Amino acid sequence: MNIFKHLWLSAILISSAISVKAAQDTQQASKQHLEKVLQPITNGTITVVAVNDTPLAGIKEAIIKNGNTQEIIYVSDNGEFMFDGNLMNIKQRSNLTEQTQKSLRTELMNSFKANHKTIDFLPEQMTDHITVFTDIDCGYCRKLHQEIEDYNDLGIGVSYLFFPRTGLNTASHQKAINVWCADDQQQAMTLAKGGQDLPPLQCDNPIESQFNLGIGAGVHKVGTPAVMFADGTLMPGYLPAAQMKQRITQVKTSQ
Repeated sequence: MNIFKHLWLSAILISSAISVKAAQDTQQASKQHLEKVLQPITNGTITVVAVNDTPLAGIKEAIIKNGNTQEIIYVSDNGEFMFDGNLMNIKQRSNLTEQTQKSLRTELMNSFKANHKTIDFLPEQMTDHITVFTDIDCGYCRKLHQEIEDYNDLGIGVSYLFFPRTGLNTASHQKAINVWCADDQQQAMTLAKGGQDLPPLQCDNPIESQFNLGIGAGVHKVGTPAVMFADGTLMPGYLPAAQMKQRITQVKTSQ
């Protein structure tokens, strides 16, 4: 390689590394500053995950974490004003807050699924896939599962995660454990969704982790069933198989 070209490329790489390091330092400083600003009203219970620019002059988007819950708030550059809610781009008719939320949910789901299993009902020819946070006793969760074959016939694969609506260490939590610990999880899920009481079982299980994942994804705000699409969109409620197919298509075309 020509010596001048080599030196030129080296200079670019060094400059890029310095820029990345500076950006990281700036991000860390912004997070620490915001945590200090919010301390009087949060008593130090929150962690600032990230601070991002917005199209709105003087306003930053902050992703904060409190326990298992991640929230998005907006803070003025001088730290005097804060609001939460949806930041909309009127001209583009887009919800900027929801765009960030979808990205956060996608990161959460991908990280979780890399290390944890789900209970899957997948067709041989799968064209679409959804993840459903479910509860054994939820009426519309049962209605959705009654159509699981119709979903599969339309090429929709369903992966279940448990979200006991009454919380951990409750009867609903135990019913989820009974399904998870069964030799045939798919059959146990179908029987339980049909109202049959399963024998009480115990085993190492991820139900608490799945529940906490649901909290982080906002399932507690929308109830069950909560349907997560591939792009991080979270949809509350049940849809018949044909309508679910239409909804998936709408989500795909809006990306």
